Amino acid sequence: MAGICTPTGQNQFVQSYLNEAYLWYPELKRVSVTSTTDVSKYFYSVLTDAPDRFGKPKDRFSFIVPVATADAISTGANVGYGMEWKDDASGAKRVAMVTPNSPAAQAGMARGGALVKITTATNNSWYPNDPNATVTFSYRDTPSSPVREITLKAAPIQDDPVPTTRMLDAGGRKVGYLLFTDHSKLAQDKLIDAVSSMRANGINDLVLDLRYNGGGYLYVAMSMASMIAGPSAEGKVFERLQFNDKRSAETAQSTFPFVTKVLVADSARHPEGEPLPMLSLPRVYVLTTSSSCSASESIINALQGIDVQVVTIGAATCGKPYGFARKDNCGMALYPIEFQGTNAKGFGDYANGLPATCSVADDFSRPLGDPAERMLAAALQHIQTGACPATTGLGTERVRSAPVEVPGPQLADKPSAGRLLMPAY
Repeated sequence: MAGICTPTGQNQFVQSYLNEAYLWYPELKRVSVTSTTDVSKYFYSVLTDAPDRFGKPKDRFSFIVPVATADAISTGANVGYGMEWKDDASGAKRVAMVTPNSPAAQAGMARGGALVKITTATNNSWYPNDPNATVTFSYRDTPSSPVREITLKAAPIQDDPVPTTRMLDAGGRKVGYLLFTDHSKLAQDKLIDAVSSMRANGINDLVLDLRYNGGGYLYVAMSMASMIAGPSAEGKVFERLQFNDKRSAETAQSTFPFVTKVLVADSARHPEGEPLPMLSLPRVYVLTTSSSCSASESIINALQGIDVQVVTIGAATCGKPYGFARKDNCGMALYPIEFQGTNAKGFGDYANGLPATCSVADDFSRPLGDPAERMLAAALQHIQTGACPATTGLGTERVRSAPVEVPGPQLADKPSAGRLLMPAY
């Protein structure tokens, strides 16, 4: 039962909640609630381990974290180091983004830096949410630079979900570039402001950079897709949610439409009912990688469902047509998969990822938003010619099937919120 915070009581709550809410509840494993005193271990022990039709674990997305971590995921406010690591085409771990004024920025870290070795760490995550956390590691400013030692102490960070917007030119066409990294509670306001500016500038095309966007609140994705599509899409299906057979009433009531007004307010700055700025584009370019996940995939799938042309540049997305609603108990936040989403055409079977129109490797040698950066350059070329670049960059580096192992303690990457429903839904 909820609120009984003994180890057995917490495990009983997990068992009961999953049996009602979990999308694949018939496949839950029978594990005694007394098998462990660690509620996180119990949570993961009962989830299905069945493969999907692509041979991947069906549920590789459910997770459980402390409430403080869950709050940080939804707001972007955390105590951490201020950098994000991603694997390049050779499997090396590279700096993808650095938060301005963060400990990482103050240490001179920037996009393109390479991790060599982790020496010591007081926490098991790059996102510790702990003011006492420190990490020491060997680092190269570029893959060919000399090695230097860096020690970082965690500090308060506020992630910016829309850190970069630019106006670019592609053969005389005005192109808006928008880097969108997180469907957090701060995102919708920032997106509205960015789209308003681009609309005022009369853009002909939009390049939406979702390469590192792991998802988040579904209402944010709905607003972004609606602003791209314009008022002609109003009322058409953005996404339908399919819950398990115990929740058929919720399935019947869970069809989300494209909208022309703010449906859920991030703040008083853009209140509910305020008209959204509309781009009304028949085509959009989206930069994607395997880190483009869940609510990010909803934007792509929903637009394709109403026949907006979506040209994806980069690599296949992560393959998460599923989502959840956060459930708190005894200081822990549970995120078990609860539903699958489909677009207006009924399509939602992309557990192997949404494929890229043009396969182009991520380019860590240039800043995000630089028109010469490989993925953005490919989008600008396609805008002008309608064709993918002859050389994608995938063939210029040795592509590995697994990341390069970094010596030393292993730290977890940034947790992803995925496709998340607001509690009011």
